[in-house]
Amino acid sequence: MHYSLVASTFVIMFLAELPDKSMISSIIMGSRLAPTRVFIGAATAFLIQVIISVTIGGLVARAPRRPLDLVIGLLFLAGAGLVIKDMTTRATEKEQALAKGAPQEDSVPQVLLAFAITFVGEFGDLTQIATANIAAKTAAPIPVGIGSFLGIMASTSLGIFFGSKALSKVPIKAVQTASVLILASLGIFTLASLF
Repeated sequence: MHYSLVASTFVIMFLAELPDKSMISSIIMGSRLAPTRVFIGAATAFLIQVIISVTIGGLVARAPRRPLDLVIGLLFLAGAGLVIKDMTTRATEKEQALAKGAPQEDSVPQVLLAFAITFVGEFGDLTQIATANIAAKTAAPIPVGIGSFLGIMASTSLGIFFGSKALSKVPIKAVQTASVLILASLGIFTLASLF
């Protein structure tokens, strides 16, 4: 097992997920619904998304190296661009509306709602793209999947269980900036390896 790959993927995904719309929806759902139920729904959705991402990354890893590195490098840079875009826009209105209208007492609808919001919200999301990219770049989908899932869930758990209290102490702009720098560095490094 590549423990350093698990750890580095964990850090990348943790930082990338902190300023993400999934974090905002986790805070809202965690404050309006039973946190444990939100956790179960979100964890299930993220697990499926990570499996999809590393599978795609594993398949892409079989492509010829130079074109693959070009695409991966550009996608990392696109990921950095997505974080910059998120720094300037709000993309959570739908998730907020769904969470506000959620049932309070029955556990199954709460788990399903958390699953649905998280699963749909993560398709094509920065962390899904980054997970697939790292899996393709390293050709090690299992450690990447483990690190990605744990990093995403660590970040999401902050929102679900500690909500706005913990996050009011985290300088989101600094986290977003760190995410941009990491993703841009990975993109530049990957593109530079072509020459």
